[in-house]
Amino acid sequence: MTVVRQGITEAPGDECDQMAEPAGTVGRILVVDDARSIHQLLSVGLGEAGFEVVCAADGPEGLAKFLEQRPDAAIVDVLMPRMDGYELCRRLREISDAPIIMLSALRNEAEIVRGLEAGADDYVTKPFSVTELAARLRAHLRRQRRADAPQRHLAFDGGRLTIDLDSLRVVRDGNDVPLSATEFRLFEYLAANAGRVVPHRELVSHLWGKDGDRLAPYLKIYVRRLRQKVEPDPAQPRYVLSRHGTGYFFPAEAGAADTSSGAVQ
Repeated sequence: MTVVRQGITEAPGDECDQMAEPAGTVGRILVVDDARSIHQLLSVGLGEAGFEVVCAADGPEGLAKFLEQRPDAAIVDVLMPRMDGYELCRRLREISDAPIIMLSALRNEAEIVRGLEAGADDYVTKPFSVTELAARLRAHLRRQRRADAPQRHLAFDGGRLTIDLDSLRVVRDGNDVPLSATEFRLFEYLAANAGRVVPHRELVSHLWGKDGDRLAPYLKIYVRRLRQKVEPDPAQPRYVLSRHGTGYFFPAEAGAADTSSGAVQ
């Protein structure tokens, strides 16, 4: 397969690592796709945008390189031999909260929902703009790093549930609750606004910024996933409650205590 980029037809390369630019300051990106032309396109395009690019040809190789290289984010194709993108995404979510963007020619809503359910933070359909993809990567990395966030620690239910806003860690009944970056931002924002119903539009703006309108229909997917992880009984939620037609809220009666040196904003 060949790819047309900025009016130039590019033939498949040999090894994507040979095409990558020297490591930049933006972040290291793992690209998992069975098409070498995609390796070449993203190695050059994202390299020019300041990223370091590492490539893998299928799911097992992608998982191995993720463990070896510890990238800041991953771009995962959906249809691949040996292990499809959904399974790879689920496995990556078990070991990391790094942003994952799924890349696919499948455009129907069911496939997009399936990708988000598997743990992806974003879903991009082919053909795509490398410039737009780079912008989305930067946005996801900015949200995750939260370099200027103050050190804060919230405790609920007499310490049964804690949220460490500096280490991005949630603990319930003494056990770590593995959340993706998007799930954590959702939970943290509701907890920080305990007692207030947060409107849908405010939540999607907080989670995805300018991409909020596009990703707003999938807010309920993240709420459902969040409940499955943090609630003792997801069918009878205690922490993530909904107000029909308005938004979601964390009840004030859960008894939050801020154990940080600064106030919760």
